[in-house]
Amino acid sequence: MKKRIMHITVRADYGGAPNYMDLMINNISNNFEVHIACPEDKPYYQKWKDNIRVNGILLLPHRKFSPRALLNLVRYLKKNKIELVQANGKGAGLYGRLVKLFCPQITIVFAYRGFHIFKYNFIQKRMYFLYERLMLTLTDKVINVSIGEQNNCLSNGVLTKEKSIHIYNGISSMSKNEDSKLKELYGNQFIIVTLSRFDVSKNMDSMYKIAYILKDISDFKFIWIGDGEDKERLNQKATEEGLTNIDFVGFKSHIDIQRYFSISKLYLSTSRWEGLPFALIEACSVGLPIVATDVVGNNEVCIDGLNGFVFPSNDEELAAKAIKEIYINEDLREIFGRKSLELFEDRFTVEKMITNHEFLYESLL
Repeated sequence: MKKRIMHITVRADYGGAPNYMDLMINNISNNFEVHIACPEDKPYYQKWKDNIRVNGILLLPHRKFSPRALLNLVRYLKKNKIELVQANGKGAGLYGRLVKLFCPQITIVFAYRGFHIFKYNFIQKRMYFLYERLMLTLTDKVINVSIGEQNNCLSNGVLTKEKSIHIYNGISSMSKNEDSKLKELYGNQFIIVTLSRFDVSKNMDSMYKIAYILKDISDFKFIWIGDGEDKERLNQKATEEGLTNIDFVGFKSHIDIQRYFSISKLYLSTSRWEGLPFALIEACSVGLPIVATDVVGNNEVCIDGLNGFVFPSNDEELAAKAIKEIYINEDLREIFGRKSLELFEDRFTVEKMITNHEFLYESLL
């Protein structure tokens, strides 16, 4: 008999948690009957609604807690005899763990998908730690997506070793898909690609400074894939300052992202914090060297000196130096690219991620 599980997210737009859930839905074995609770966001809500592997969808508000939505969730779980609930991210975690008060027989799994406390002041941190300690009593197992995230949770007392498990994110390999029009457009330029939201966590202002430092090297072209609150401001700033080495290409389909990655020579990340970034894993899967901030998550996909270089957040001069070293040294670039691919195959395949989750679910049910 199939085991009935539900995944919860409070966002179904572009982002790590929805991307992860989509991979889980499409790759988990038929031993599991999958249900979803999520907002009516594009693009994933409609994708999941149309997906025959999804047995039912319950609507939740976008990134907002609603007592009525919680009661609807409880009714849905009871009606459909759900055995295990996995909540993905902080907002979903509130819904998922409060379920335990109404349905103590249901197994509750919580996935942080990033333990982000850096923007909190001292009092906010204390209050958040207290909240997580209380919620841990309603949680059967916690998934950490990186070892760094797991260590942060343990050291801050919001998690116990007994309730913790580490499972890396995984993806299907992004095969190279070179596009003749893009190759003609960019010629032999040294393409530095980034796939990112333009928000405070991704710190695109720092990336802009790196591009500005390297503006006199005509071979360099930065391609920024994505959108967000900071995009128009930075685009306008580049226009005003005459900075022509950045292409703001906006959101792109998965096929187009493959095409941009395929003509690129290096992947760059300036994130202030991460869980375990899918974009860096995608860069590894096509054998790109990486230059990334030395933050949790990043530094488990970009191993300093193995498949790229890490640098302290906001040290743009060091980042620019690392990019130039990879640009100048073709042998190093080939070694880093090869090691990226080996790291992907060793740690970050979707098959490994699914196997580890299925083993966890089986052990809890």
